[in-house]
Amino acid sequence: MPVDGDYQPSTQAWVRDQVEAYESSGGTQGTTLRDTGLPVVIITNRGASSGKVRKTPVMRVEHDGSYA
Repeated sequence: MPVDGDYQPSTQAWVRDQVEAYESSGGTQGTTLRDTGLPVVIITNRGASSGKVRKTPVMRVEHDGSYA
């Protein structure tokens, strides 16, 4: 389900940069968490208080064939 609305970039520079790299490349860059090499997905949600759209890179963790 798409989350529509005004996008409010993170106050954290590395989060803004990661999301920008991922989105501007069509998902071919910014696919790992900073310099760790660990894969990430970009989570899009709406701020509970502001109502603004937020985007956050989170690690994609696999354990025994399941993702957490």
